[in-house]
Amino acid sequence: MKLFTAPIRTFLLCFLILVPFLAVSVPVQSQATPTAGPCGLPANRQSWTSSTTQTTWSMTTNCTFSTSNTYYIRIPSGTFTVNGNGHTIYSDSDATAFQIEGTSSTLNLNNVTIRGLNASLRSLISVAGRLNATDVTLRNNRGNATVNVSGRADLTNIRIQNNTAGTSGITSSAIAVGNGSTVNLQNAIITGNSGSNYVVGVYGSGRINITGCLTMSGNSGTNLASHSGGAGTPVINNNNTGACPSGGFLSAANMTATAEANMTATAEANMTATAEAELTATAEANMTATAEAMTPGPVMPPDPVMPDPVMPDPVAPPAPSGPRTSKKKKDPPRPTPTATPRPAYAASYVALQTETGMTFEATYGLESGVHFRQLDGGGIGVQSIIDAGPLAALDVYGYVEQGVEVCFPQIGRVIFLDARTMPRAIIALEATVRDGMTCVSINSPGSLVLLPS
Repeated sequence: MKLFTAPIRTFLLCFLILVPFLAVSVPVQSQATPTAGPCGLPANRQSWTSSTTQTTWSMTTNCTFSTSNTYYIRIPSGTFTVNGNGHTIYSDSDATAFQIEGTSSTLNLNNVTIRGLNASLRSLISVAGRLNATDVTLRNNRGNATVNVSGRADLTNIRIQNNTAGTSGITSSAIAVGNGSTVNLQNAIITGNSGSNYVVGVYGSGRINITGCLTMSGNSGTNLASHSGGAGTPVINNNNTGACPSGGFLSAANMTATAEANMTATAEANMTATAEAELTATAEANMTATAEAMTPGPVMPPDPVMPDPVMPDPVAPPAPSGPRTSKKKKDPPRPTPTATPRPAYAASYVALQTETGMTFEATYGLESGVHFRQLDGGGIGVQSIIDAGPLAALDVYGYVEQGVEVCFPQIGRVIFLDARTMPRAIIALEATVRDGMTCVSINSPGSLVLLPS
């Protein structure tokens, strides 16, 4: 008995031949990739997962997160990197900027400033997975701890400044190290933060390891504290090397440079002291020899006076009208070093550094007579510069001739309005980028304006 007739057998044969080709021609669905916005990050709220094709995002300008949702970027799984390139993320006023949600999720955050959160029960960065943050500034936020860690966070060269804990029930304004979590903090400046109890709090069986330099000042509440809460014993390993120098961070290179500078200064001081000691000894020896030479010997009777022939006296020149003085000038006496009170203007630059994140240095120290004053648009006074959207502006006056360096906590270009001319000459200054900050040096009074790159 035949199962199929000839036409049916022919159809089945053709079908079996075509099946492989039909299978190959079916398109495979590609992995999802969030669309980048004008600043280089996604334009809208996104959830990054292990299926996201693009895993490294690079910012090209400042970025504003705008959403009414609980978070802006949520990472339930996968590893992602954000390179800020010195730019700023302005967080939505009521949304977590980065929510690292899953235990298998990782965020690498580099060279960026994040600010603007205003949510009493949310954190700027919530870490249930892992956060690796380097050269990051978190400032002017209000919420449930600026960095809230329930997983692991490695924080290197971190500035956490002027943040506020949202409600009285929130106990850490800067970093909360949760039960069973770990934070490794290397080189940190934590200033101007305020909360009900702690600035950096370690809870339950949490652990924080602190190395490198650490500056904690101007904060409200206990700077570093543990709270067992019945969930275990918190651990604080604080092995910092002291305050961060001049608002910067210690590295192997500048630690070596500092040691070499200290050695050089010590050697120069020793050489100077030796030279002064030798000069003093020589002077004392010369004075002793001169005194001995001038000591009178035994008195001898005078020789008999023989009369001289009578000669007319020569005409003597008129006597000088006043006492004769030496033309050789004496060096002014070297003042004795004394402890001088700290001038009133010193408080102004300390407050300004804490408020704005700027740093200042002067050749002879910030207490030598140099002054700083933050400016608004009216203080700048040049409409074309105001229209360019200044990121920051600062007036520098007083003893500026000694050489002054100013560093802004953003990346941009710097315009100088020279106070020595009227109207003020507008000069574009050469700037350097260091630790995510824009730094310039001046030696004349005027106004510095940081504009977007």
